[in-house]
Amino acid sequence: MKSPDQPVTSPTGEDEQHELHLRCLSLLSSLPSPPATSLLRRKWPSISTSCTRLLSTLPSLPLSNPLSLPLLTSLSASLSHLHSLSSSPPAGKLQLQSELSSLATTLHGLASDADLLVSTGGGSSENDLVSRLQVGPISSRLEALDLLLSDKNAMSASSLQSVVPSLLKLLEPSASFETREKVTLAFAKLSLSESSRHVITSSEVGPSLVIHLSRVLDSATGGTTAIENACTILQTLTLVKENAIALASRGGVGPLLEICHAGTPSAQASAAAVLGNLAQVETIRPYFVDENGIPTLINLSYIGTPVAKDNAIGCLCNLAGPSEDELQDMKITLFKEGALDCIKSYLELQVQEDRDWNLEGAIGLLRHLTSFRYIAEIVTNNGFVPYVVSALDSTKPRVRIEAARTIAELAVTGRIVKEICDSIPKLVRMLEGKGSEEREASAKALANLMQVSGYRRIFRKDEGGIVNVVQLLDPLADVEKKHAISVLLSLSQSRKCRKQMVAAGACGYLRGSLAMQVEDAKKLLECLGRGRILGVFPRV
Repeated sequence: MKSPDQPVTSPTGEDEQHELHLRCLSLLSSLPSPPATSLLRRKWPSISTSCTRLLSTLPSLPLSNPLSLPLLTSLSASLSHLHSLSSSPPAGKLQLQSELSSLATTLHGLASDADLLVSTGGGSSENDLVSRLQVGPISSRLEALDLLLSDKNAMSASSLQSVVPSLLKLLEPSASFETREKVTLAFAKLSLSESSRHVITSSEVGPSLVIHLSRVLDSATGGTTAIENACTILQTLTLVKENAIALASRGGVGPLLEICHAGTPSAQASAAAVLGNLAQVETIRPYFVDENGIPTLINLSYIGTPVAKDNAIGCLCNLAGPSEDELQDMKITLFKEGALDCIKSYLELQVQEDRDWNLEGAIGLLRHLTSFRYIAEIVTNNGFVPYVVSALDSTKPRVRIEAARTIAELAVTGRIVKEICDSIPKLVRMLEGKGSEEREASAKALANLMQVSGYRRIFRKDEGGIVNVVQLLDPLADVEKKHAISVLLSLSQSRKCRKQMVAAGACGYLRGSLAMQVEDAKKLLECLGRGRILGVFPRV
């Protein structure tokens, strides 16, 4: 028995939560029958369904989870209101309809939250974090998001997949700047992580995320940090063609170009990279012209950070890429807007600065432009060739491949260019490369060069030239045989060259090419057989 002097203790938090739990179960068990009011009766199925879910879930609700108390508090108020509406609905139909709709939405959300709390339980810290990201007020979710951002290992990929829909809701237009910045930062970190990148690029998440991020790109609604993070996320998202098309169709090209023009240095670099992904999709390229984007990208290639310059040049390269448009208007537009001067400035700067330059975009852009004979003549006469030949020595295979392809375009001018002569020994060495794409690019360049007698004389001086080309005829060499055959055929007028081809095993390889009906294989085989060369191979 308590003494008179002993203070009376108030109910503890656990007692309050237990009482709320019992009250909610009681209210759910005594759910009123469908009312006579027609408006209330129409809304009743959705309300009843949510209440049935709650009645089956609530007994298992983990009361130890701190999120259970606010859920029970809200549920108790909602169920009390439901009983009140059922017994004495307001006279005004509009007011009743509004209250019923709000109540149906609230109960549906509470039922989903209760399901989540039961499924995650209260055991692990990861389960707790998953729950807090999806249940409760915005302030509580942002606190949980801070924990997630502070520890990249706080959540597994499977758990991330379950919370992403809740994170997307925090990017709604009604969200505050602070909320958008935190959520975009979270998605940016996910996009940079190999283990979780697939979650945001999935078909279930990617399109929805693109919609939200396209709004963030607008400087009127997105803060500076949110815009930078949005561009980072979109770099990953737009690698998927469908996401790139979705962004462009929602007007994303214009805001991205505006960021390239007036954004922060970091945002400029990321925005240019996103635009580079968009430019790979041919149907999106007209948007760049409509938004006057080419001058913006060319300007960024002059004034941007090193990364921004690389990305701007790369985007211009993609814009000039393969097209079904026979007139290839985009290449003409790029040329008229000063793309060659932009490339020249970029290549000159890479000679002056000692850093790891990404020349693939610049050399690739030059290659696309030189597919026009008129532009190829300008390139040949204005000091570009030494840069291309030098790129054949790059340590990066993609740069060497683009350089070889550019040489192939320049070779069709049909005249001897001293600097191009220097490329022949380098192209011969590239024939020994491990990658089939590199060997094929080199073979095509040599095939075009060998159409000019002056280049043939230089090639014949290289002791390994014919042997390397013949090796491409080997069925195990995964390359197009027609380029190698073209090179050998152009040299076959020389008796010495024919002897070298036969000695290197060309005849045996050609029989296989003949069976596959490779262009000019028969012609070269007959040429090598003429005159019973050294008695090695009879006339065919």
